[in-house]
Formats: sequence, C-alpha cells, structure tokens
Amino acid sequence: MARRHDAAVGLALALAMLCAAAEAATHVCSKEEMANAEGAAAAVRDWEAMYDTFHRFSPCDHGAVSEKFSAAMAYLLASRWDELHDLEHFAEANRAFRAFVLQHIDATASEKDLRRILAYTKECPGYARPICREIENRARAALSELKE
Repeated sequence: MARRHDAAVGLALALAMLCAAAEAATHVCSKEEMANAEGAAAAVRDWEAMYDTFHRFSPCDHGAVSEKFSAAMAYLLASRWDELHDLEHFAEANRAFRAFVLQHIDATASEKDLRRILAYTKECPGYARPICREIENRARAALSELKE
C-alpha cells in the first residue's frame, strides 16, 4: 500500500512540474510586463544585468522588447568586450541564456558595431573560443543580412 501511495505522490509531483513548465513556456506578457521588460532591456549595461533581465523577462522577448534586447546585446559586445569573461561565465552556466545572446546578435545592430564585434572575436582569449566562434558566425550573418 505504501508503494502505491509513494508512486501516486511521485506521479502527482511529476505532473505538477510538467504543468508549471508548460505554463511558463506559454506565458503571455501583459502590457505592463511588456513595458517593464522594454525598460529593463534598454537599461542593461553589463552582463550581470543582462542575465537578470533575461531571467525576469525572456517570456516577453518579442516586438519592441526583442529590439531592445538586440540593441543591448550589440552595445555589450561592441563596447564592453573587456567583460567577455562575464558573458562566458553566464553562457556556460545556462545554455538557454547562451542561445538568447546569440539570437540577439542580428541585423538590427549597426554595421559599425557588427564590424567591431567581428574584430574582437579575432583576438578572443582561449577560454572563450567556442562562444567567440558562435558570436563571429552570428555577426557575419547579420552583416550579410544588412547588405541584402
């Protein structure tokens, strides 16, 4: 009898976790959340703030919010490259954050910023070479898209 109870409790917990994950994946942001997300993304000035904003507002990542995330990404990569170790730390710890960063290296950035990012990837420290290659590939694709 105890085994059946334990199995039922385990099944109930598994179903609750699945429901919570499904709810998070289908979360629709309210107008207030979208406005907060847009403001937070526009205010990002370092990788810790980007990581925090990603955790708080990634469900709102579309439209104007997405554009703000992309602008912040271009700023961080083009102007704060000396903080690459912070990006690498967060990206290694969280694969979803890594994908988020790469997704936001896009043609909304200026050609000047994309060229600066490409130049930085050529002198990448050894510990960050994998992410530098991914950043380089995304920046090249964004530059190609700008030229189309």
